[in-house]
Amino acid sequence: MANPIQSLNLSPTRQTIIRLLKEWGKGTATQLSKALGISRIAAHQHLDWLKEQGLVQVRVERKGRGRPAEVFSLTESAQELFFPRHYDLLALTALDEVASELGDKFLLKIFRKFQERLIEQSGNLKGGLRERVKAVAKLLEDEGYFVQWEESKDGFILSFSNCPVAQISKRFREACISEEEALTKIIGTQVVSECHQAVGEIKCRYFIPKTKSQARQ
Repeated sequence: MANPIQSLNLSPTRQTIIRLLKEWGKGTATQLSKALGISRIAAHQHLDWLKEQGLVQVRVERKGRGRPAEVFSLTESAQELFFPRHYDLLALTALDEVASELGDKFLLKIFRKFQERLIEQSGNLKGGLRERVKAVAKLLEDEGYFVQWEESKDGFILSFSNCPVAQISKRFREACISEEEALTKIIGTQVVSECHQAVGEIKCRYFIPKTKSQARQ
């Protein structure tokens, strides 16, 4: 995985600002300038750059009768990028316990519950099969799936080059089963799984067959 410091071309000063804001929770340009041994203007320039990159956010705070101060803190994106959180490890541990105590059927129920959010977001899709496939592709793209879709004489192919729950689906195939079920409900016709990243494929791919009349059209 690419080093975020290298990909963003972060200078040592900007790296230190990120570390200090993580340690402090928040800070002003004046506080950072003192900690870094640079001018307040220079600190503000670094903060403005970090803000443009979506790594720092600012809000105005007023204390007493003094002038309101701009207070900077890390965005959630910066927290995820520079200070990884072991969500997958926690989820895998919890799901292992669930499977051990309650069995695979209950585990599948949990994954189906997780997919309900996607089903609710899709609403009631309108239009023909092509329009519904396009709408689902857009919905999944917004969820971070990196979606491609194509049409053939017999149907449509949805493929994902990124699976947001890849590490979990490698351990628990119920994640893939529930995803296939959810796509079938959303599109309103049978969706057939052809391959999955969970078993070593480059992409996850689903086939949505056309009816005979749709194929003739």
